[in-house]
Formats: sequence, structure tokens, C-alpha cells
Amino acid sequence: MSEFRNLFPLRSDDLQLDKMDDKKLNPSIRHLFGEITQMYLEVRNTSSAQFSETDCSTLLLKIDSALHYVWEQLHTGQWKDVDPEWRKLYSYVSLFKALLCLELGKDEGSGLDNAIAACDMGLIMGEPILDGLLSNIADILNEKLWMLSETKRAIQENQKEHEDSNGCYPQMNKENFVETVHVPSIETFLLDIMDKKPVVITGVMDSWPAMSESRWSVDYLRKVAGYRTVPIEIGSKYTDDAWSQSLTTVNEFIDNYILTSNATAGYLAQYQLFQQIPQLKKDILVPDYCYLGTCDEIQVNAWFGPRGTISPLHYDPDHNFLSQVVGSKYIRLYSEEVTSSLYPHEQDLLFNTSQVDVEHPDLEHFPLFPSAPYLETILESGSMLYLPPRMWHYVRSLSTSFSVSFWWK
Repeated sequence: MSEFRNLFPLRSDDLQLDKMDDKKLNPSIRHLFGEITQMYLEVRNTSSAQFSETDCSTLLLKIDSALHYVWEQLHTGQWKDVDPEWRKLYSYVSLFKALLCLELGKDEGSGLDNAIAACDMGLIMGEPILDGLLSNIADILNEKLWMLSETKRAIQENQKEHEDSNGCYPQMNKENFVETVHVPSIETFLLDIMDKKPVVITGVMDSWPAMSESRWSVDYLRKVAGYRTVPIEIGSKYTDDAWSQSLTTVNEFIDNYILTSNATAGYLAQYQLFQQIPQLKKDILVPDYCYLGTCDEIQVNAWFGPRGTISPLHYDPDHNFLSQVVGSKYIRLYSEEVTSSLYPHEQDLLFNTSQVDVEHPDLEHFPLFPSAPYLETILESGSMLYLPPRMWHYVRSLSTSFSVSFWWK
């Protein structure tokens, strides 16, 4: 793995803990981090043949011990209250683990797998460090793993999905269709649409690389991100009692949930994938309309899953452009004015989510629901749906689907 030393040069100055705000880092973790730094630099400056297996095992134990300790700090209390220095520390220790796997992995395949997994855990749980070094390493390793694969998989679409797809389309009333507008001007959007009504916008996504030369497909996603670790949701919707979350690679997610019929749905949902994998971010463009907001921060989330995944009826506080890159989705919309007929959950965590199963409502428990007026649409590939703040929306994928949402204030 000596080739990686030139790709990712590190100096001892890059790894000094005293560059971090250590007010909330106790002496034991500072001492452990210092030991790891010193031992890693010894490995870095020594051939693997000279660095004994015992030394390697000791260093890996110390790294795993540090990761476990910091992990506990990250999961104490609410995530928003975690001191960023703990997240930064998790990224540094993850970097050590990744580079050690590259330095010492005797089996090139497993060394690369372990290294890219360590990078992704640092990206998911940590803070950006060293000008995005973790992301850069993971991109290079994913490309190398793709090239090292003995045979590139022949990607075929799930024939069963095509055979059954017509049966999953809902009955729709044309009078309820959401208005469609082709590339509205900024002025038109500002004066006639923004904050006033939902619209389906066509034409804006035509210039996206994801819709043209870098068209997203299962094969393309495997090539760009197949060996990357991502969090997924298990279960058709987050209100189910059996709903859970898990970590998996994109390849495993595609194999187990996209190309294989699975009784339990898997969904990469509401995840900031483009921060973790910037190469995919190059394939999309932020709609110009987002810059009409009052804040420069635009939150971009990915939604990737098989047919049948559901986002229960809920609302979000921000403006939203739901952009359909692959596949199609059925979407039903309700205005804020009919909230009382939608029976929101009473508990704090789900206050913005309806208790009603939109397509199979229990009218005995929710008798006012059928009287609530609504709009609906099928969002096809290449179209985006503008949702004003606090507009209730229910979403069900009609095929394998990849959507991108832009939330802005």
C-alpha cells in the first residue's frame, strides 16, 4: 500500500490535537489520541515488514478504543447539542484507521474495503477535516475497488417491477391535478407561485448532468458510490412500529432492496448524500428559484429506494423543490387550512405527521379526512414539484426512484 503514501501525504503538523479546542476533551482521550498519532507516524515512516503484527494489533486496538469512546460522547444527549470538537475528533481517528488499513492490509481487497468504511463513518458521524481528505480518499478507493472487481456486473432492470407497475398507479381525478408550468421566469415564480401554490415545473432539470451525460442508473451509482457506506431506513414508512435504521454499502443496498424483491422495504431517505459524495453533487444543479429565499443555506437531500416506499402525510417548515431524477412518484397535497381534518399525531416528535393512512384511511377513527380537499400528481423523471412551506404532502414511489429535495427558507 505504499502507493497511497504519495496520494495522501500527511505531516506530523497536520495531526496535532492542540489545534483543536480541547476544553471539553478530557485528559485521557487527549493522551490516547497522542499515542495513536505517534504510533501511526511510526508506521507511516516504516515499512510494513519492519512494523510487527503485534504493534499493528496494538495500534488498531487503540484506534478502535478511541472510536468507541468518542462514539459514546456523540450519542450522549441530543445530536444537536454534541460539541463539534467530538465530531472532529471522530473524523481524525477514522482517518487514522483508514490510512492504517491501507498501509498494512495484506489482502488488497479487504484493506480497501475496511479503509473506505472507516472514511465513510468519519464523514457520517464527524466534521470535515484537512480540506475534505476523508472524502477524497473514499472517492479514490471507490474507483479502485470498481476497477478491481473481477467482472463488472451486468445491470438489468427488475422485470417484475415492469410487469406489475400498472397495478400500483392510483385512480386520479383530473380536477385535482397539480398545475404544470414549463420553466417559469424568476419574476413569474416570485409573483405568481412562491408561497401561494404548488406547481410541477418542467424543463429546469434538462441541463442537469444527472439527466444527460452522467445519467443516473444503477450501474452509474455502483461505479461512483458502490462501496460507500450510507445510512438507510428499514420499513415502508417511518411511522411503522417495526421501522429501523441501518448502515450498508450502496452495492449491498442495490442488491438487497433495488434489484431484489424484499418483503421489508429499504430506503435511503432524507440523507445529505451529496456532502458525503461530492462527485454526485456535480451531477445536479440548485434551482435558481432557491436563491429568492432569506438564507444562503440550502439543504440538499437524497431519496433513493424501490417501488412502494412511502413518506407518510406530513409537512415541512421550509420551501421545497422535490426533483425527480429516476422513476416516478404519486404525490397528494393538502393545504395548511385543513390540518384539523388530517389528524396530526399528538406526540412532539411527530407533530407534523398525520395519523391517517392516506390511500387506505380508517374512516371510523378519522371521519373528517374524506372531506378535506386535495391536489395530486404523478411526478415523472425530469420534473420537479414546488411545495410551499407547511403544505401537507404524501409520497409513494411507483417504481425504483431517485429524488433530490432542496429545502430553503
